[in-house]
Amino acid sequence: MNAKKLLAMGTLMGCSSLAFAVANDITQLDIVIRDFQPNHPDFENFSEEAHAHKNEIFNYPLMSVNGFDMDWYNATVYHETCGNDATKFGSTIGIDGKPHQKNTSLPSYLQETSATTTVLKYGECSNSTVNGITQRGYERVGVDASTGDPQVQGFVCSNNAVVWANPVYYTPGMVKPHLVFAPPAEGEDYDMYDGVTIEQDNPFCDSRFFGQWYKDVDGVNLRTNTTMDIPRDAKSGYYIYDYNYNNGGYSPLDTINADGTWAGMKQCNPEIQPHGVCEQYGPQSLSIFCPPYNYQYAGSQIDYRKVNTSKLCEAWLKNGGPRNPNAAVLAASSVAGNLGQQHLRNYAFTMMGYAKFKYKAANQVDKNGKYKPEVFEFAGDDDMWIFVDGVLVVDLGGTHLSAPGSVNIFTLAQFNHGCHAGEPLANYSNCDGASDATGWADNTWHHLHFFYADRQTDGSNIYIRSSLAEVAPSRYGQPSIGNVTVKADDEGNQTTSVLLNTSLSPETMAYLNLGSTNPDLAQPAMVVVRAVTINGVTTYKTYGYYVTSISGDVDKGANGILYQMSGVLIGEDGQVEKGGILGNDMMAFNFQYDKDIAQDTDLKAAYDKLDPTLWNRLLEWNEKLTFDIASSSGKPVVGYPDDLNSWALVKFFGSGVVKPIEQDKDITRPDFAEKAEELTKMADANGGELPINSTADLILAPLPEYTADGKQVGKNGNPLLLTDDDAKLFGSASADGSLSNSATAIVGGKAKDASMCFSDGTESCTSWSFAMQGPFRINVRVFDHLGHFVSQYQQVVTEDMIKAALSKQKEDSSIPATCKTPVYGETGVLLATVKMYPVSQDGRALATGVYIYQVTVVQEEYTPCQKISGAVQENNVIYSRTTNVYTRGYRREKK
Repeated sequence: MNAKKLLAMGTLMGCSSLAFAVANDITQLDIVIRDFQPNHPDFENFSEEAHAHKNEIFNYPLMSVNGFDMDWYNATVYHETCGNDATKFGSTIGIDGKPHQKNTSLPSYLQETSATTTVLKYGECSNSTVNGITQRGYERVGVDASTGDPQVQGFVCSNNAVVWANPVYYTPGMVKPHLVFAPPAEGEDYDMYDGVTIEQDNPFCDSRFFGQWYKDVDGVNLRTNTTMDIPRDAKSGYYIYDYNYNNGGYSPLDTINADGTWAGMKQCNPEIQPHGVCEQYGPQSLSIFCPPYNYQYAGSQIDYRKVNTSKLCEAWLKNGGPRNPNAAVLAASSVAGNLGQQHLRNYAFTMMGYAKFKYKAANQVDKNGKYKPEVFEFAGDDDMWIFVDGVLVVDLGGTHLSAPGSVNIFTLAQFNHGCHAGEPLANYSNCDGASDATGWADNTWHHLHFFYADRQTDGSNIYIRSSLAEVAPSRYGQPSIGNVTVKADDEGNQTTSVLLNTSLSPETMAYLNLGSTNPDLAQPAMVVVRAVTINGVTTYKTYGYYVTSISGDVDKGANGILYQMSGVLIGEDGQVEKGGILGNDMMAFNFQYDKDIAQDTDLKAAYDKLDPTLWNRLLEWNEKLTFDIASSSGKPVVGYPDDLNSWALVKFFGSGVVKPIEQDKDITRPDFAEKAEELTKMADANGGELPINSTADLILAPLPEYTADGKQVGKNGNPLLLTDDDAKLFGSASADGSLSNSATAIVGGKAKDASMCFSDGTESCTSWSFAMQGPFRINVRVFDHLGHFVSQYQQVVTEDMIKAALSKQKEDSSIPATCKTPVYGETGVLLATVKMYPVSQDGRALATGVYIYQVTVVQEEYTPCQKISGAVQENNVIYSRTTNVYTRGYRREKK
């Protein structure tokens, strides 16, 4: 789906709509807009005019209703600290886009000043109209000598010809250089939306109530959550967002007709709003310059269409102008024709934007290896501050003409921006691997916040140009998968937990749950890609994940929205993948087939680079899906991520329940008296008791995937799923009493060549086996039928002990680099067998009778690698403690 088609869809929905990684056509930022009324003390103050016309404005006779009051009159000090040509406060900007005054609010490496004394000016272009509309822009800008590109982005008057142009000022030092982040809850990430505060440093330029600008304040502002969808310019390759005086201006809360008339308040999806409803104040401003004093051009003033606006302006002022929220609507309805409706707008708003982007050193050069860093550039009127990783990088405060600012990502990376001691996110994931010597680590995610305010009429301009290559999915955009956790229970059933960036629509949930009553109705809502490496050669398999049921919508704060689902994994051959989803599988949402995406050469090339058939095989899953997977904001999934690195990586957790399996149930045992004498001597030498790790054999062996007769172990190839019948097939020692070639015994904590448990080919001990993965602890306590303590065995098995015990085993040569632990044998899973000697704690042979065995196994938290269904994967084993009780008889064989 191309950008034009998506933008059209967004207009119909009332919110701009564009998806992450849609054929590289769009980059999407989350934005939070807060609507204010124009009579708020910090808005519509005519600060520049107040410098020379303070008394005239205060006593202006036309404003007989709701005029400027004593509070405004006494706030002169705040009006006078707005950077402009009248007050000469603040700083001018050079034609190279850099300020003439060093800005000490920025880090030292960003305090560059202009190399030219020529002041950047903005005004009305002469001899320049488009469709009858007079153009406004910069009078002249500098040119980059190495590239020939303009040093200031935005509209520039052709031939630098202007009717009038005013110098561009801004007001530095209004905000503190660091954002404040609320401490995250345990186990959660920072909340980059409601957990972020921009703090005032100086109350310059009518910002007495700055604390209300970017916080929800009842009775003061109304909030709208939405997205800013920035389309890619095919010619330059940059993502460009450009709303200015020449194309109708930036009105994110209005719906505008093609002729420029106000059509209504911009609709939004109530599902993603704080109160579940769309809240706005509506149009309370006019997009014309109507100063409340004896303005010399009041009678002859014309708008961008060259239409005289004096009557409209006069009607607005008579009804109270900016001090009466109803004045704009009253004035618009009082003039003939469309003139009033063409200037009716909802100005007076602030906006916070957020994007999470990945830094890659490779993205700082072009295809020819020439230096071309990623940038995020801005030009616009009224306040704008940009922060990266919580540290100020662009400071354009104040009510000003369109002023430019630029963020060079490579510069930030070089200077380890945001990762110095005392900076707000210095200890967060963005600084993993970073240092002052080397800068940002490659492939790390960073956080961009911008804060914008529209505080005066006569148009609203905002220009953004970005080349950020990798931007994470937005919270208010299309659904995208963040983290995936697959857990298998002791019966082999999988539960898939998925963290999404946003909640799913009710319609999507209904579709996904169709399979819960009729599995034939399930569809491949997700696509899974599995990398299989054999002898150093990697191939890629694709699967459809057919969701049969889904539940959740649990808000996990900054981590996202949690869903739990069950389903079936189907291969390209239409067959069920018995092993299910594996660790390190890659998962993304599926979407209905779209010709534009299918024919996107850049995306195809990114996937074909890995496998020349991968892209086409992925598209085949699109054709099997017949409904849209959409977020609660109404935005559907419309594309795969840019490359496989952006797919969600599955984390697999095996069953946390350890099930001891008795190896035999015989009660008649060979006589153990002779060996008991050895143990008695050991006990006597140890103060009368055997050491607690000397009352059993512990045998470690790699668990095979298949038995000698070709029978597969367990169910679905999962080696954790041992049954009693399966367990009998594993001999830990051969019939003659010697250890088999595939096992090592640990007796008394040391490796030995033979077990004490065998005599004449039969076993004297009572045995249990456990399928283990990594370090564990075991304790077996033995009691007689009256509950009296008899003996116990206790052993701690460390990672080093496992490696030593299995050192003779050949490691699998196809282990991928992601695995950090050895994979011994065919599965990588350990079979631990404990064989309890029929002795008391003092080494005496047990008498004939009934005994109670309490078996406790503790599996330590570990991340082993194992092989399931031919694929090696990382498995995350959680800490677990399992206790089972068995009652077994004991009777000696007759000699």
